[in-house]
Amino acid sequence: MPVKIEDRPLKNIREEVIDQLVINYAHQEITLAAFEKRLDIAIDTEDRSVLMEQVADLELTSDKEYQRVKAEKLSEDEYFFDENSENHQKITKILSSAKQDGPWVTGEKITLTSVLSDFTLDFTEAIFNFPVVHIKVFGLLSSDTILVPEGVRVVCNASSYVSSINSRVFGSADEEAQTIIIHGTRILSSMEIKVPVTLKQKWLNFADGVKDLFN
Repeated sequence: MPVKIEDRPLKNIREEVIDQLVINYAHQEITLAAFEKRLDIAIDTEDRSVLMEQVADLELTSDKEYQRVKAEKLSEDEYFFDENSENHQKITKILSSAKQDGPWVTGEKITLTSVLSDFTLDFTEAIFNFPVVHIKVFGLLSSDTILVPEGVRVVCNASSYVSSINSRVFGSADEEAQTIIIHGTRILSSMEIKVPVTLKQKWLNFADGVKDLFN
């Protein structure tokens, strides 16, 4: 028996309605004007019945292929970075030098704002409750570092303007691995994404340096 509409989370209904609007517009079942009008309502309304009215006359619904394309395309789109999600963490550093590390619990989405700061976000001992963690970064005149554990897959889609993003990550190529996706913008800033050097690796690097002295 279907769950009553009034008992379903509003966010889920909204997402399903927007999916249905998109796929019907994509198949030219509705015009651009109709799509825009209904989309505006779907985004703004808090009324579940009004949401459902937007797709009451549309037959096409999303399928696996649509969901695959959606996941591929929209994971990079900041518009869909829902800042009101209960699993969303916000970190703001202004004129600061700080580090977040240890066994902290990550959210599904993290917004990191760094202005005139030096901040390290260390996932080495972090507890991941979600298979994919999205980080939306904004940096202005800042130098920030993101440390990731070995085996974690990292996708960096951040943009930089008169800035540098150095990604020294030896992450997993397995799409099923724990994943961190980085979005956002860096302005007059630097950001380094890397796996922390282990004690073993430090010794290996030292040994290589010593070896070079004798050759």
